[in-house]
Amino acid sequence: MLENHQIELLKTLSNLVGVSGHEEQILQFVSEQLPFCTKKQDKLGSGLFSLGEGDLSIMFATHMDEVGFVVSSINERGYVSIQPVGNMWAHTLLQQLVTITTSDGRQWTGIIGGPQTHAISPEARKKVVAMEELFIDLGVDSRESIQEMGIEVGDVVSLVSTCQTIGLNQEYMIGKALDNRVSVSLGIWLMQALEHQNLSKRVTLATTIQEEVGLRGARTTAFQEKPLVAFAVDTTLAGDTPANQNHTKLGKGVSLTAIDNMTVTNRGLLIYLENLCKKHQIPYQIGCFTKGGTDAGNIYKSETGILATTLSIPIRYMHTHQSIVHLGDVEATLRLMCAICEDLTMEKYHQILEYNYQYGMEE
Repeated sequence: MLENHQIELLKTLSNLVGVSGHEEQILQFVSEQLPFCTKKQDKLGSGLFSLGEGDLSIMFATHMDEVGFVVSSINERGYVSIQPVGNMWAHTLLQQLVTITTSDGRQWTGIIGGPQTHAISPEARKKVVAMEELFIDLGVDSRESIQEMGIEVGDVVSLVSTCQTIGLNQEYMIGKALDNRVSVSLGIWLMQALEHQNLSKRVTLATTIQEEVGLRGARTTAFQEKPLVAFAVDTTLAGDTPANQNHTKLGKGVSLTAIDNMTVTNRGLLIYLENLCKKHQIPYQIGCFTKGGTDAGNIYKSETGILATTLSIPIRYMHTHQSIVHLGDVEATLRLMCAICEDLTMEKYHQILEYNYQYGMEE
């Protein structure tokens, strides 16, 4: 199982603010944890933390950003209208706490307001309030008060939640932004595990920006690092509740992506990962999704094509104030990441390509 200091690091990352386009706190935190790595930053703001040298280069991409909002307008009564950054469902947002961070760093707590229960008709109760109708109530009564608080159009609005472990054996974790701070944590732990190893290959952790709004950091880091093999490490929708049904479940291990809306995994790479999990007795699942994608969707289309796929942690209630992951799945993913770094060689890289048949073409 994960150690206490690892769980505390994940809690810290979950609670930090890092809405897409505002990932500075996350990048600074990662940098502080990895002083032993060679560090670079692309022009969009993604971080690259590397160890080792060699012909084989492996990149693990973990996006830093979370869904949230920006202030879009302020009315005369001091109510703040908001525009979503990333994909959210308004049904989950009413009367939930948020924090507005001003340009000078001040933070103000409010709630996302909407119609009151006793003031709506039975017909209205059956409908979801439109996203554009949401507003933030900050406990003020005028635009002038908002101005005194330093709040302006364009300020970032983040979800508020306290990350904690839950359940009979405290094996589940609940909190905001576990998509994808759980994977950022995994990236930190991986590089820490590799610190004192005599690597004959180059391993890079890419902490990418703006995944939730278009996989943007994935493209620029892939072009800057030019890895031979890349793994996006992300979360994936679990279907083990009465409200959502699919074959991916919490507590059943790391999810290996066969296909999603943006990527069809190289068959040889998928076989390699399955065999590696079996060899090390790492619990795993196979993920097949027709909606959604990860940083791998932009990475594998970069350069002249990069061998890439996604390693995922199943998650419930993604893109809400309170998402849930299983710590056993997190541990399984870390074990697989470490096994990849230990096992993969240039010879095996070429074998993986051959297993995918190369579409019958010969050089």
